[in-house]
Amino acid sequence: MKNVVLIGLTFVVLSCAVTGSEGRRAERKAREEAKAAEIAQMVEERNIRFVAQIAHPLGGGSIHLTSEYTLDIAGDSAVAWLPYYGVAYTADYGQTDGGIKFSENPNFIVVDEDRKGFTIHMEVKAPKDLYRLNLQITNAGYATLNVSSHNRQSISFSGIVKQLLNRDP
Repeated sequence: MKNVVLIGLTFVVLSCAVTGSEGRRAERKAREEAKAAEIAQMVEERNIRFVAQIAHPLGGGSIHLTSEYTLDIAGDSAVAWLPYYGVAYTADYGQTDGGIKFSENPNFIVVDEDRKGFTIHMEVKAPKDLYRLNLQITNAGYATLNVSSHNRQSISFSGIVKQLLNRDP
């Protein structure tokens, strides 16, 4: 009799654990679907702020960034304020303003969608350089930005995407 009660009690405890696990799985799946819908809306509206957290220069290891460096895509305009680590093929004499900085309208913006997220391709003609940017965004909100330029080595950044809140009219 004692064994039957022990087996019954074990069965009840295990069934409660399985039910709780299924509930957590359903909650997590609902959160993931909501985040994917939010990302899709940001991409559709072109209202994106990429916040770089790690820089990956072509010639070396990763550099964790302590300041907030961003790429903002608002409609048909792009504003970048990103650091640069690497080899510059040409540079102006006495130049003290390094990094990747521009506030321009891209020549083109192409958005590709797959099951893992979105890829945004764009080309920006800045006053002193031509940048090709590829922003890969996952459905979870993580992103990788690859920047190619005529005058510098390529560099990539890892970070997150947020909705651009202070969008200019």
